[in-house]
Amino acid sequence: MKPHHSPIKVYPTSWDKRNQSNLKKDWEIRYSYFSDEFPNGKIIRFKGMNHCKTLNEKQDCTKMLIEKELFALSKGFNPVIREYEVIDDSLISPSTPFIKALEISLKSFKGVDSTLSDYDNSVKHIKKYASKLGINHKDLNTVSKGDIKQLLMKMSEDGYSNYRVNKTRSHLSRFFSHFVELDIFLVNFIEGIKKLEHESSVRNIIRTSEDWKKFHSISKINHHEYAFAYIFLFSGSRFTEMAGVRKCDVELEKSIFWINLKKGGKHKRVMRPINMEVWRYWKEYYEIAATDEYLFSEHRIPGAHPVKARALNEAITKHLKLVGLKMKGYDLKATFLNLVSKEHGITKAKELAGHTTERTTRIYAIDYEEHMVEQNRKLKINTQ
Repeated sequence: MKPHHSPIKVYPTSWDKRNQSNLKKDWEIRYSYFSDEFPNGKIIRFKGMNHCKTLNEKQDCTKMLIEKELFALSKGFNPVIREYEVIDDSLISPSTPFIKALEISLKSFKGVDSTLSDYDNSVKHIKKYASKLGINHKDLNTVSKGDIKQLLMKMSEDGYSNYRVNKTRSHLSRFFSHFVELDIFLVNFIEGIKKLEHESSVRNIIRTSEDWKKFHSISKINHHEYAFAYIFLFSGSRFTEMAGVRKCDVELEKSIFWINLKKGGKHKRVMRPINMEVWRYWKEYYEIAATDEYLFSEHRIPGAHPVKARALNEAITKHLKLVGLKMKGYDLKATFLNLVSKEHGITKAKELAGHTTERTTRIYAIDYEEHMVEQNRKLKINTQ
């Protein structure tokens, strides 16, 4: 049976008349939806106008709600399951509803779990504000730069941080790049929407000898957590990459290990150096692990299954706090790159981190600008 519905009605039936007594009544929109699952019809009821203060506002709001419902139904919306029914969930056309197009696209995106989860979170924000603006059901090819700008403005008005708004904009840009590749848009107009000014929160890193004593005292609490934290500090890698390291990825005699680098939807195998400061800890793990075991598995002991990157970060963060260091696990990467940039320059820090630009490295090398000023202050120039 092809899905269809009965005429949409409003109760009270005199809702569109100049009857002031209707203002105090509880209004409801109602119709029957017919499909294979409901051959006799499923009654659909919804409201959304009873908050209005005047009769005219209530009538206008009701008309808008009816128009939105009819438009959604015309696009294949199933009001019972509150989803759009499409023949092939992998296909996007110019007439695919905006939010549905985002959801379909997300299924085709490649990346690590944390990245995809971040995109999914953004889609939830976008869905919320697209619904408020009435653009969630718009044909994809009719969504404009102005629509997206207003959506981001609404997020700002509701108190979302500039960072969160910029993140949503960035994710929307990825979606619209995908739509450009599908020939639905000629250009990615999201790039024409300016980012909001945002200052990154200051990272807490290890700087003093007292801080280093606290860090090393983790070994007295949990040797395996300490060994991994120390290895991570010198790795220049991300938790996602370290979680995937197996014994077969380590070449102790060459002091190197291999990671699977996943960025921008691309995967490649990359070599990383084992710093001599932590070589002995790598050796410890190497000797107790089986060939195919993940070195840093559950409780930071080699095992058959990898742990989530988040678990690694949370475990280190927990132990850093236990010894009195107010920092997160990932701040150890910033600690290392900050030291490298001070001693060997930003280019070397960039190389060890595997960054494509120095701009990214400077986010981690917190004191780099200060180091440069100090070096320039000490420059000796012969003026004689």
